[in-house]
Amino acid sequence: MTVLFAASFLVTSICILSYIKSSQEKELVEYVEEIKDLYVEDGYESVLHEFDLEEQPIWDRVESIERLVDHEFIFALVDRGVLLVGSKLEFSSNTEPEWSSFDLQSEHDFQLLTLSIALTEDVSLSIAQPLSYEYMFSKELLWRASLIGVVLITLILFFIRLLFNYRRRLEIQTLMAQLDEVSRSPDSVRLRCEVNDSALRDLTLSINLMLDKVSKLHGTTKTMSVGIAHDLKTPLSRVANRLQSMAQDVGDDIAITSHISHATKDLHSVISTFNNLVRLNSIESGKHKQNFQLINLSELINDLALSYEPVFEDSGRLLSHSTVDCVSCFGDKDLLSQLLCNLLENALEYSNEGSRVWIRLQSHTNGALLQVGDNGLGIDKEDQPYIFDRFYRADLGRTKPGNGLGLSIVKAICDVHGASLVLLPDQSGAVFNIEVPISNQ
Repeated sequence: MTVLFAASFLVTSICILSYIKSSQEKELVEYVEEIKDLYVEDGYESVLHEFDLEEQPIWDRVESIERLVDHEFIFALVDRGVLLVGSKLEFSSNTEPEWSSFDLQSEHDFQLLTLSIALTEDVSLSIAQPLSYEYMFSKELLWRASLIGVVLITLILFFIRLLFNYRRRLEIQTLMAQLDEVSRSPDSVRLRCEVNDSALRDLTLSINLMLDKVSKLHGTTKTMSVGIAHDLKTPLSRVANRLQSMAQDVGDDIAITSHISHATKDLHSVISTFNNLVRLNSIESGKHKQNFQLINLSELINDLALSYEPVFEDSGRLLSHSTVDCVSCFGDKDLLSQLLCNLLENALEYSNEGSRVWIRLQSHTNGALLQVGDNGLGIDKEDQPYIFDRFYRADLGRTKPGNGLGLSIVKAICDVHGASLVLLPDQSGAVFNIEVPISNQ
């Protein structure tokens, strides 16, 4: 702000001083015109009278310098090259007003305004004026005003800065006190935007957003912990019971074989849960993108649908598929296969006997639309916002097999392929729409 003020004041000062100079030029031109008119009308004596000269002085160098120092003008009236009256100093004789720096080779240097005019064919008049008192006074005044202004603005800005820092310190202390409250109840307490500073207000909003995400992550972690506990507790308890039963049935080969078979099945369930967790983390890390290649999505869907048709038929359900030809996308074939398998297994598990399940692939606005759905019971509205969360299961009793990671893996595969996944609302069953970016290569 100080620099801006100084620059503005400098420009203003230059304009003012330029105006004073131009006014002096205009006045000199008008004055010389008056002298010419006097000379034409009344002759040489009237000019001397106008200059307040009773004699016809010839000023040498010293006298000319004294007049300039006293801030008086000097002139030279010349008749056919002979000086009649005025100064012997040589200065510019331009017919237009001209400013020049006149070096008198003394301690006094002057900026002179010079002008020459022909009074007659033989007689000419040259006048030289130093800068006016008005110009010198204004220049000095403006210089002092600029110094005072810079000092005042610097002091004002200094005190404003002190006040700003004081207010900022108070706001930071308030923010720190609120953060202390948040640290005691991070899931429920949030910072209050009671600050005027925009930067601190943005920081407060960012912290609140971060706390919301942390709370959501904390909730997800709790859900995961409960989910893992539920999914591991039952099979591991069964394995423990089987081991106790094996100790009691030592010598009964048939019973021992049955116990080992059931324990192995339960252990496979535990291993499947951990494998799915590892698989999900691997997908979310994005490292599979390195293996992306051009895939014929139409052929992939047709092959999987044909392989699953007998499975659905044996379960009393009907699987149909319809795809447009030659739909290609960049991706990982194994991941896309797992995506379809998870959705089909989900439909197979949760739809009723006699339900119809379908896979459709058709052209869409920005790519291809892949739809997997069924006309079964569907998913309750209160469960729909959470079906893609890890370990979330609408079957709270967990009476059916599964670990709540199937749809989480589907969502992760869609994300890594840049595809959007939605569960269509208000459907008779569970219908999933996936918009897949396609390639024309």
